[in-house]
This record gives sequence, structure tokens and C-alpha cells, in this order.
Amino acid sequence: MTKQIMYYVKNIGLKGIVPILILVIAGFGARALIASKPVAKKKAPVVSAPLVNVEIMKPQDLKIWTPVMGTVVAARKITLEPQVAGRVISVSDSFIPGGYFKQGQELLRIDPLDYELAVKQQQSVVITAEYNLKLERGHQKVAGREWKLLRKSSGGTLQEADLALRKPHLEKAEADLDSSKAKLKQARVNLSRTTVRVPFSAMVESKNADLGANLGEQEAIATLVGTDEFWVMVSVPVDRLDRLVIPSAANGFKGSAARIVSGSGESSFEREGQVLRLLPSLESMGRMARVIVVVKDPLNLKGEQGLRPLLLGSYINVFIDSGTLKNVFTVSRGAYRDGNTLWVMKDSGVLEIRKVEPIWRDQDFIYLNSGLTDGEKLVITDISTPLQGMNLRENVSEEVKDNSNG
Repeated sequence: MTKQIMYYVKNIGLKGIVPILILVIAGFGARALIASKPVAKKKAPVVSAPLVNVEIMKPQDLKIWTPVMGTVVAARKITLEPQVAGRVISVSDSFIPGGYFKQGQELLRIDPLDYELAVKQQQSVVITAEYNLKLERGHQKVAGREWKLLRKSSGGTLQEADLALRKPHLEKAEADLDSSKAKLKQARVNLSRTTVRVPFSAMVESKNADLGANLGEQEAIATLVGTDEFWVMVSVPVDRLDRLVIPSAANGFKGSAARIVSGSGESSFEREGQVLRLLPSLESMGRMARVIVVVKDPLNLKGEQGLRPLLLGSYINVFIDSGTLKNVFTVSRGAYRDGNTLWVMKDSGVLEIRKVEPIWRDQDFIYLNSGLTDGEKLVITDISTPLQGMNLRENVSEEVKDNSNG
């Protein structure tokens, strides 16, 4: 064999041997690499437990309010009209739009001359009627003596006696006097009506007459709006009515308190009100109950510090006192899931998807009196694919960790 190799070496030469040696070495190297390749080790799959924030549930007593919207309207609004006709000879300085009058204050005066003359004329009629009555009573005394003499000689019937004693004449004289006195009273009333007064504390909304105007009876003078109180007409869901107190004899005619909030942000202000009445019919469109809330001194005419006037026509927020919920859990809207469910992290660290029925809701929270227990952990973090019984990890802040370690 060696001789054969030497023969090939001698005959082929070194240049022919080198490629063969390279191929042989490469083959041995490839076999060595294949034999020494790394083998991947299989590991058990790791189950991922989502990191979540939780809130510890604690029951508490909670004051609740029913939020509604309402419009401010006048509790009293009239078109003031004179009861007698005539020319306006004077007006109050406050008789301008926005002018304020107290109850019974004079607004304007109509020329009283014609009505003063009517009173004097009727006084004369009364005096004449009194004279006629006295004269008739004198005639009755004379007729009484004459009737006694006539009755002794010829008798007479009861009807004849009435005529002889002039009873119909007396009745007419008395009736004439009563009529003349009634007309005198009417004349005096008409005279008093030449001074037009405000029937209740009010502000002038619009003005329709002025100095020198000739007014007829029932001709508009001004539109007045009462200032003692305004009403707020609000719409309340029918299922919330059982939480409101409607004034009645049983509760001393005292309704639920209300907070009236107008404006927003720094420009907002709040006034106090009270439920006054429940109207007997629902809204035609929204099918909601209509409730009147009353606000006293809405224009703040008493000048209390910090109170802004509540203007007619304002569209405002109203929060009506709806009592107190006892021993309830407060859950944020974000933690209240679709299908009326909550996510609860059990002590074992697993997720429980629990169905609940709220007893009250508002814009930010729902309230429960069942479905949760004191100290349970409510998951407030969103989980992409929540599954009943899945493992969870509670997110503990660094501050909590430091406190626990200290």
C-alpha cells in the first residue's frame, strides 16, 4: 500500500495530492461538527398572570342626590291693568323695566277728578234718600192713627191695613237708601282705583304706559314678575320619584331639599331650593315626571353676600336630595363591566367574574348593597381577555412596599 502511495506521489506529484488532502480533512471536520452540535432542551410553558390594580371595598353610608336639568320660570307673572279709565297724571320713578316695587307700593295715578265728582254727587243722593226715609216714617205715624179710627168704624182686611199703614212706601224708601249707599261705596272704590298699586312684591319686566297716556279699563299697563320666589321646572325619571319627598299633610308640606347650580367652572354658583309640587302628568316627549322646585329671593334683593341672581329662562342643573343609602359599596363606572359584572381578585390570586345588581347609579359611580363583602379586592385595571379563574398579580406601589418593610 505504501509502495502504491509512493508510486502515486512519484507519478502524480505534490500538486495532485494537496486537493485530495483538503477534501479528506474537510470531511473529517464536517463529521466532527455534526457530532458536537448543541441540543436544545425543552422547558415547561410559563403561564402569564396579568398585573392589576385593585381597590379594597368598604361599605359606608352615603348621601345621594338625583341630578336633573331644569328651566327657571316665574312663580307669579301678571299683566297689570287699570280698573278705571282716565289720563295718567303721575308715575313712580321705579316704573321702568327692571324697576322693583314692594307689595302695595304706588305704580301710577290716574286723574281722580271725575271720580271725586261722582262721589260728591252720590253723597247728595244718599242724603236725599235718608230724607225720604225719615219723611215716610213720619207719614207712617199719621197713617197708623187714621187706621185705628177707620178700623173701629168699618173694619178692614190685612191687605188694606198694609196699604193704609204705608208699608210698601216704607220698604221703597229703605231700598232707595240702601241702593244709594251702595252706589256711594262703588264711587269711593272707583276713586281709590285711580291709584294703581302693585299687588305683590314684583319687578317690571315690560312697560306699556307712561305719563299723560289715556288708559281704558283693562288696558295693559305693565308686565310684572314676582320677586319673592322663582320656580325651576325639572324633569325627573319616574323610577326616581320614590326617593323624593313631595310636600303633603303627612310630612308637614315640606319637600326634599335641592341644590341649584348655574354656570360652569369658576363662573358657576349654587343656590338652595326645595321641592314644591309634583305635576299630575308626564312630559309628552320624554315621558318623565315634572317637578317644581322653588327658590326663595331668587334675585338676591336682600343683598346676601356671595349670592348671585337667578335669571328667568336659565337652563340649569338641579340636584335633589334623595336620602341616604345605608351600608353600600361605591364602585367607579370604569370598574363596572359589560353585562352588569365586576372583576374580583380572590385571596388565592385568581379572578372571579361576578354579576351584580346596582341599587343606585349616578354619572360617576354605581352603588351596591349586595354582591360584595367588606375587604374584597375589586379589579380596576382592564384585562384584554378576562377568564374566570385566571391567575392575577396585584400591583403594589413602592410606597406600600417600603411601609410594609419598615
